[in-house]
This record gives sequence, C-alpha cells and structure tokens, in this order.
Amino acid sequence: MKYLILLAMFLSSIVLADECKVRSASQLSNERAVGPITNLVKNKTYGKCVVNFDITVDGVTHHLTETESGMEQEESLCYYARERARKNLLLDLGGKFSTEAVTICKEGTTTIQKIKKGDHILESEVGKSKIDKYFTYNNARCRMFTERNEFKGELAVYHGVICQIDNSDTNWMVVDKW
Repeated sequence: MKYLILLAMFLSSIVLADECKVRSASQLSNERAVGPITNLVKNKTYGKCVVNFDITVDGVTHHLTETESGMEQEESLCYYARERARKNLLLDLGGKFSTEAVTICKEGTTTIQKIKKGDHILESEVGKSKIDKYFTYNNARCRMFTERNEFKGELAVYHGVICQIDNSDTNWMVVDKW
C-alpha cells in the first residue's frame, strides 16, 4: 500500500511538471450476428401493410410485427415496415460501451494536435464517414473517417482512411488523409 501511494505521488509530480494533454475516446458498438428474415407474412391493404416475421440475432430468434401506412405502393410499405421493425429491434438490444484514455505529457506549450498520415490514434478520435462500412486492406481492418477542423476561421472538412494495427481495438493508424 505504501508503494502505491509513493507511485501515485511520483506520477502526479510528473504530470504537474509538464504540459499534459489527455486524449480520450468513447464509443458504443453493437456488432451483432444478424440472420436473414424468415417466415415473412405480408398483409397488404390499400395504403397499409402489416408484416410478421422472425429474425435471429446472436443466436436468439425474435418474432417481430410492424405496420406501415402511406400513399406508396403496398410492396414499398411492406419494405419500410420490415426495415423499421429490424432497426428498432437492434436499437433495443443495445451494445457495448467502451472508453479509452491516453495521457501525453510534453514540456513547453500545448498545441492543437492535428491528425496526420502515419499517426497512431484511437479509432474514435476521428469521426465516422458517410461510408461507414469496414473493409480489408493488406490484411488489416480499415474504415473511412471524416474530420472537421477550423482553418482561417472557416470549417474545413477532411476525409481519410484508418486501419487497425496488430488486431488491437485501441491501435489504429492513419493511412491516408485528404
């Protein structure tokens, strides 16, 4: 216990001696194994569609019912009803919340760290792109990102690609930015 207190005092003196910046990132992920829709029943009437179906998520089968009304064709209404039921189920199932923090200490003044090609970052330090699918490049899991910064008083939007390093959830590298 005495050594733990000494270690805490030592670390706090290091933090006070230098300029430190805490980089933290949090994310809610809900990667799930979602099967196809089965046992689909569509009850169509003029301007309305009621769907009943089963869907398996993470090995558990769920029975869903949804109604959609509108002026579109009944087949389109059935599609919207299936999509809404599926999305609502996945939202209700929730996900895993994780948070990470890295403390960087340097002597001198702190500057705003701009993310550059080749930087090692936490995945959630950069925003998601409109193209939010993961893909594989050179046997690494990658995704596109969007970053917004101020440039001469105006909002500047940058895009890029990050790839996972050594199959670690926390280590990602910026491989391209434009």
